[in-house]
Amino acid sequence: MAIIKNGILGGFSGKAGAVVGYQSGGKSFMRGKPRVRTSPPTPKELINREKFAYIQAWLQPLLEFLRVGFQDYAPNFQGFAAAKSYNSKNALIGISPYFQINPAWALVSFGDMSQATKATAVTESGNVISFSWTGGDFVYDDRAMLLAYDMTGEKAKFNTAAERADGGHAKLKLDETFTGKQVDVYLAFVSEDRKRRSSSQYLGLVTVL
Repeated sequence: MAIIKNGILGGFSGKAGAVVGYQSGGKSFMRGKPRVRTSPPTPKELINREKFAYIQAWLQPLLEFLRVGFQDYAPNFQGFAAAKSYNSKNALIGISPYFQINPAWALVSFGDMSQATKATAVTESGNVISFSWTGGDFVYDDRAMLLAYDMTGEKAKFNTAAERADGGHAKLKLDETFTGKQVDVYLAFVSEDRKRRSSSQYLGLVTVL
């Protein structure tokens, strides 16, 4: 059974005979019911599944950050799906079964806002990472987005609305589970209304004190 949400001319969801209706990215789509596959997957298909699983797992701890950072990546790709599309093409390296993400090539935010001309991140005692940056064309309400990612422990700490971008500095407080861990650090910027953002900048690997 299918449900018509906006009258006879609107999209529908569910099954109607051999047609399946669904919505994605605010648009309505129809497709034929999938056929049951009987042949085994090809070696190439198995490798693509491994890639998909790896990038999915790598991005999972960053889900809430990506919803802001990749919000308007493309008309039909936003948030997690958009980040997965970009990073699988641009940051995934290695061969099966030894896939890796090159953190320096990865993006956790994508946009056309200004980046900092120069940026650094250093650790301070008490599980604090101090970010500093100079340059960049920011307006009063633009905010910094801060991210620290412990890839080995598969956990992240972030702030998508930290201090003002024109202030040039911000701090990210991590909990005690990060003590002694090495984390990859990223900086990006976002407008107050969340309609624009910058592409992220990779600031390197630091050890939490």
